[in-house]
Amino acid sequence: MSVTPADPIRAVAKFFFEGECKFFVKGVTYGPFKPDALGNYLGTRDQAARDLAQIRESGFNVVRVYHCPPRWFLDACAEAGVRALITLPWAKHIEFLHQRSARNEITRSVSNAIKMHAGHPAIFAYLVGNEIAPQMVRWLGVRRVTEFIEHLIAMGRSLDPRVLFSYATYPPTEFLLPQNVDFFCFNVYLHKQRDFERYLFRLQNLIEDRPLILGEFGMDTIRHSQDEQAEMLSWHVDSVIKCGLAGTVFFSWTDEWYTGEQEITDWAFGLVTRDRQPKKALHALREKLGQDDAVLPHRHLNQTPSVSVIVCCYNGGATLRACLESLGKIDYPKFEIVVVDDGSTDNTAQIAAEFPNVRYIHQPNRGLSAARNTGAAAARGEVFAYTDADCMADVDWLYYLIGTLTSGDFAGVGGPNVSPPAKTWIQACVAAAPGGPSHVLLTDIVAEHIPGCNMAFWRWAFENIGGFDPEYHAAGDDVDFCWRLQQAGSVIAFSPTAIVWHHRRFTLRAFRKQQEGYGEAESLLRFKHLIFFGPTGTAKWRGQIYGTPRFSWFINRPIIYHGIFADGFFQSIYPTPQSEVAGYLSSIEWFTLTIFLFGVGVFIPPLRIVPYLMLGGTLCVALSYMVRARIEPHFDTILSRLLVMFLAFAQPLVRGWSRYFTWLHFKRTPGSVIAQHEKLPAGRKFGGSWGRLAYWNEEGKDRHNLLREIFTLLDQENWRYSIDTGWQEWDIQIYGNFWWSIILRTVTEYHGDGKCLTRVQLRYRYVTTTVIVNLIVLTLLIYHFLKTGHVQLLFAVPYALFALFLFLRARRLKTRVRELIDFAAYRINMNRILRSRFRPNPIASAPK
Repeated sequence: MSVTPADPIRAVAKFFFEGECKFFVKGVTYGPFKPDALGNYLGTRDQAARDLAQIRESGFNVVRVYHCPPRWFLDACAEAGVRALITLPWAKHIEFLHQRSARNEITRSVSNAIKMHAGHPAIFAYLVGNEIAPQMVRWLGVRRVTEFIEHLIAMGRSLDPRVLFSYATYPPTEFLLPQNVDFFCFNVYLHKQRDFERYLFRLQNLIEDRPLILGEFGMDTIRHSQDEQAEMLSWHVDSVIKCGLAGTVFFSWTDEWYTGEQEITDWAFGLVTRDRQPKKALHALREKLGQDDAVLPHRHLNQTPSVSVIVCCYNGGATLRACLESLGKIDYPKFEIVVVDDGSTDNTAQIAAEFPNVRYIHQPNRGLSAARNTGAAAARGEVFAYTDADCMADVDWLYYLIGTLTSGDFAGVGGPNVSPPAKTWIQACVAAAPGGPSHVLLTDIVAEHIPGCNMAFWRWAFENIGGFDPEYHAAGDDVDFCWRLQQAGSVIAFSPTAIVWHHRRFTLRAFRKQQEGYGEAESLLRFKHLIFFGPTGTAKWRGQIYGTPRFSWFINRPIIYHGIFADGFFQSIYPTPQSEVAGYLSSIEWFTLTIFLFGVGVFIPPLRIVPYLMLGGTLCVALSYMVRARIEPHFDTILSRLLVMFLAFAQPLVRGWSRYFTWLHFKRTPGSVIAQHEKLPAGRKFGGSWGRLAYWNEEGKDRHNLLREIFTLLDQENWRYSIDTGWQEWDIQIYGNFWWSIILRTVTEYHGDGKCLTRVQLRYRYVTTTVIVNLIVLTLLIYHFLKTGHVQLLFAVPYALFALFLFLRARRLKTRVRELIDFAAYRINMNRILRSRFRPNPIASAPK
């Protein structure tokens, strides 16, 4: 018995929903046929009714038509229990944008078609256009054509807000990506499965967090056999599901086809013949698609390893219940849920107790990384899947994660985190602001970084690198883990449809605290992974950052490959690399320099215009983000846009401020440590050259032994230091006071028979604060000299005393570090020698 479609279909992230259930598009094109006297291209009512019944019986739930259908056809669709995807045709082959009359005629045509059937329950969606020729798009301008399509969609949505709207594009115009569509629709014909899947993954990442369907796919059975058609359409379904699409539409239902004012007889793409006899492909699709109306057809996974879902929580009671409820609905055969309570003081324990299938672990508050490690230690699964207490997992989350993880030689896998619908305009603005958790992709399937709220790793990969570093208490642990995993030679995959819903911060204050936490994490990461950071302390990613608007016609126009004479079969769009200039203009360093020049301008009038220009550059970056930002339509107002602009302006400043102060705090060894002195036995004393030290040993102990002992002492005495990551010209950088640090280099001369001469070099390195303070003071002194012709002692003497203070602090730090090295050498029986006492003969002492 047929079921009349009732609830409108909603597009939510990468999926369609009918009510609370997913709706997977199982579509087939219908017509056009030779028009009747009324100009309808859908045949007779009786034939349409029989076809729709057969279509529904075969497991399809959507029919795509290429003209605005008559009312009786939509009624027949409703009676059969299928929905209509309506393509609205118009004169796309002419210069439709150059004359206002042509634009108005297209707008009227689309408007009248939508008004005619507004509110009809059988309509799934409208496509406001189909496959505009790439040569015409280039002629008219990509931006203008995109904006015209967006205009048609906005107009249509105002006339019938119940249904969905999109535009059907294809590989030659891949770059036509209207940003106000409810879903993206591509017509793709690729007959090689590997190439087809690679292109689908590209499209999935291109469109980010909206559903993707294929508007056409098929094979001609005149040039190919029915067996070939059946085989290709079968793997097509497997690939569509594997790549996480929201559905597909097969071209076409029948071999009968009328286009270009003529009957087409030399093509036979149909699933049935002209006289409606099923082909082999139809029988194959019945098995693949299933008979349930819209259930996602899961492909068989070759491996289904047991999974431990680990949820780390600290005072997350407000969202934990929704998180655990979503995890309880996951469709995967073997998984457990482990909640690690990191010393919460709210009702986390009581909420966890409501779920008998959840393993609850409580520990004192030790930070996020420690909680993740605790969860892994208690886990029983072969795979550790991590999410947060403020996340809700999609029902197919593990299905897509594990499907991708087991599809190649991957150590881990991650997916996107999508903000759920906002409840207030503040939440909507925070969700649209920069600085949220996001993924970074090297290719369409390989990630450089995956967010900690949506990641999974094999147990062996986790154990190989020793788990998470407990140094990271609130953030940064996922970045450190991913970088260490890749440095160990492993690869991290990305699944675009393994979605978790991640609540963004609910208030501006919470957003500020989040950015402060991220700034602190960046500072800690810089200690360990200095090579991945630029001069301002921000991370330098090799891949493309997702989660923020990437295609804009305001600033940073995208790059489009059209092919020679715009005849390329695959005309790809690429976002321009993230502008380093924009990064500098919005950085705290730039803002600090702007404030400084404002102050200098008080004394030097010709410079007063400079800080205004600099501030204007900073505001332009924020303005650019405001224009590109995607705010939920319900909350997209002028006030919301202005708030997003303010957040885009303030976010890098807050993050940079926290990064610098954390960096300065952790780059300072406590004064009590520096004030202490090492104690050598009686008869031994510290001494020798300030910058170069030398140690002799005849037991084969070289620089590596000395460095290990130095590390031991540094850790025991609570020094702050960094170790060479392979990219530095030094071995250790020892952070001292607020003004200076020391870099240490070593080399060993091997003189045979275990005789080793190890040399150590110590050099000063100033801290940023030293440069800033001296720059400010010297600028003021130079200005005073230029204005008066001399420098008063009132100003010169304090600066000279300050310079003496810096010198004494540097000397004190270097003396203390030299003592530590001497003591480390003494502990491993390396004897300190003076350079003047040991000048080996380079020939006589050469090792045999």
